[in-house]
This record gives sequence, structure tokens and C-alpha cells, in this order.
Amino acid sequence: MYDLGVIVPVRRGSSRIAEKCLLPFGDQETLIEWKLAQLTKIIDPRRIYLSSEDEAFLELGDRFGVSRHHRARHLAVDHIAPFRDVITGIVRDIPHTHIAWSTVVCPLMAPQEYSDAFCAYLDQVIQGENDSLLGVNLMKEYFWSREGALNYEASRNHTISQELPDWFKVTNSIYMAPRQQILAREYFVGDNPVLQPLSKLAGVDIDYIEDYRIAQALYAVYAEDGLDAVNPSTIVNWSAHDPDFPVAI
Repeated sequence: MYDLGVIVPVRRGSSRIAEKCLLPFGDQETLIEWKLAQLTKIIDPRRIYLSSEDEAFLELGDRFGVSRHHRARHLAVDHIAPFRDVITGIVRDIPHTHIAWSTVVCPLMAPQEYSDAFCAYLDQVIQGENDSLLGVNLMKEYFWSREGALNYEASRNHTISQELPDWFKVTNSIYMAPRQQILAREYFVGDNPVLQPLSKLAGVDIDYIEDYRIAQALYAVYAEDGLDAVNPSTIVNWSAHDPDFPVAI
């Protein structure tokens, strides 16, 4: 148990898919509601902060009992503000010692994966040597830039994929760090993050409409594998500190 607040950032504008956060997903009417349904399976809803400039978006969180964060409009419209200002403009209002940043555009990260990440953060950041946590996918693939091959020799010395170096893709599913560190660095990852391994499904990030169609198709796999279920023995009783909520570690 530690003092954790989970930010779910959403905004009305979207440069590639209009009103992306309102797309239906799974058994919920919007991606916002789908993500809140996932997170409330594993953490006290009052520790979840739906952050938006849009009142209609915030109202979607009411039936889940999550906390509201009214974001300043200039932090949500047309990328007017630098991303560092978006991060700090939200985080400074969240009254918890540790922060998780969870996006709705990665709908296939399962509740159990969030719980595992929260536990890894306790073990490896609060009680360990790392300073933050970053959700990643291991990529054993061949990468090029316009200057040539990056992680292998494209020659007679070709490397088989199993022997490629470990490269990691940021999934955009979850970021975690101490609140004061985020405000000081103006970013939600430190210099020495835990690279938290996530499933390939968790790495599906809805950026273009094709990504949404892929996520919808893969929902059948998510449902078939029962990934919305959680193992009760691994879930921390996040309401245990009540009525002293919130409380620092």
C-alpha cells in the first residue's frame, strides 16, 4: 500500500480521429468508460482522476465514482501548450505522493497488468533502485533509419531475430513516478525507469482509425482469454487507509 493517484487524461480535440475518446469499445459506450471500468476493478475509484476540460467527458466518470479534475482549457486545445505544461498542469493538482498516468487509447491493457505494474512500482521504485516505471513491449524486430540498419548488420553477417538485442517500444499504456519528481523534471518518466513488460495487446495504441479497427478486432482475443478478470490474491486493498484518504506513504 502506498499513496497512489491514477490520472486518466482525456480531451475533446483529436488531430487524427474526431472525438476519439468517445469511440465505443467492448461492452462500454466510450473508450473513457471502458478504461474507467478496467481501473475500478483494481483500485479505489476516488484515487482515479478523470482529467478533462470538457464537462460532458467528466460526467462520464460519475457513475464509476471517480474523482474529477477540471483541466485548464489551454492545456487541452490544439496542442497550444507544450506537453510538459500539460503534464505539470495536471499533476500539480493531484494530491498523492505517487502518480500513474493511464491513457484511454490503449484499451487492451488488462486490469491485472495494471495491478502487476502497481506492485512492481512498489518493489522496484519505492523500495528499490529505480526512479519511475514505463510500460513497454520487447521488440525482437529489424529496425532501420534512413541512414541504414540500426540493430543488426544487413549483410552476410545477418542476425537471426532471436539473437537481436533487446529493444523496447513504449506502449503509451502506463507511466508512473513520484509526484515531486514529475513536477521537477516536467515529465512522467525519470532517468532510470523500470521497463515493465506488457502484453502485445497492451501495446495497441489507437492513433489512427486503422488502430481502432485493429483494437476492436483484438477485443475478441481479450474477451476469449478472460483478460478482464483479476486474481483477487494480487489486488491491494486500496481503500484500507480510509477514512484518512488521501494519505502519503
